Amino acid sequence: MENFRHFIAGWGAGIFGVLIGHPMDTIKTHQQMCNHKLSTKDAVKLIIKRDGKLGLYKGMLFPLVCSGCLNSIYFGVYDIFLRHLQSLRGNSKVLPTNTGWLQDLFIAGIIGGTAQALITCPSELIKIKMQVGKGIADNDKVDIYRQNGIRGFFVGFVPTVWRDALGGGAYILSYQCTRHYMHGELNPSPGLFETLVAGGLAGIVSWIPVTPFDTIKSRMQADDFRNPTYKGMIDCSMILYRHASYHGFFKGFCMITVRSIPVNVSIIYGYELILWLCKHFDKSANMKRA
Repeated sequence: MENFRHFIAGWGAGIFGVLIGHPMDTIKTHQQMCNHKLSTKDAVKLIIKRDGKLGLYKGMLFPLVCSGCLNSIYFGVYDIFLRHLQSLRGNSKVLPTNTGWLQDLFIAGIIGGTAQALITCPSELIKIKMQVGKGIADNDKVDIYRQNGIRGFFVGFVPTVWRDALGGGAYILSYQCTRHYMHGELNPSPGLFETLVAGGLAGIVSWIPVTPFDTIKSRMQADDFRNPTYKGMIDCSMILYRHASYHGFFKGFCMITVRSIPVNVSIIYGYELILWLCKHFDKSANMKRA
């Protein structure tokens, strides 16, 4: 039951994050698609001019449905592997004072991120095509399948795995370290303030090493599947570098940073709140049975 709690908490947390962050994600995607520098203000004007004010929420339904599943997989798999890795070291409980705690956090986060990439890739492909185009009709989905089979929905899978794996490891490591060591010494029972600050900081830290992979992934997924420009991740990287040098790999980074704070604070708050409610419910149920 304890592992199942993390899946439930992750599901709710994912929905929290999408509701808060989708408009900023739409802006970020448009900035990454543009071959010239596009400011946040100009991106917003472009979106509203083309799609109206609701254009900022374009493509939200699909990630709203999938986000719960994504975060459920990430937090659930992370918790299972963290406990397993700690048990291999002879630790019956997961505690920040345990031997190898930091290494196991990072490894478990990488595994959790890799697992969620299987769902992230097709869901973000559909979301991005809706954000930057006129939407994706049912016949387009059929055409993607007819032309490339299931593989068609996994365009950009390699950069997605790199992004989610490295980002997942960096996120949980920075979150737990900040949460427990914010005041310079170990705090085994951090409060709400430490938790929320750690969540916001972890969001920023985790995006720094993986923004180039996110940019490459977004460009590959927004590409015309009938007549693709990019042959793969390396080809996309070379074309992007020729057009914009290394700056091109960090397009939308300011918006990513701004977005990551409220999104990750809401995800962590939702995750910890639902986890607490699950534990409280289990405790009450056990007391009634006794």
